[in-house]
Amino acid sequence: MVGTSMLGLRARLDQVARFMEGVMGADKYRQYLEHLAKTHPDAEPMSEREFWVDYTDWQENNPQGRCC
Repeated sequence: MVGTSMLGLRARLDQVARFMEGVMGADKYRQYLEHLAKTHPDAEPMSEREFWVDYTDWQENNPQGRCC
């Protein structure tokens, strides 16, 4: 019984973590990899570091509504 409730708690914590990653934008690299695999399976993906540099450069050049 304890094992089952611990598994349920772990599943809930995983859901909360995924939600928070989405809110904070931390899942963007994973989404990029999934999109690239579906639309351009032959393409070499950027490293995570390259992705974030490219993404922040894009944000600077294309400002959208944000607080700062």
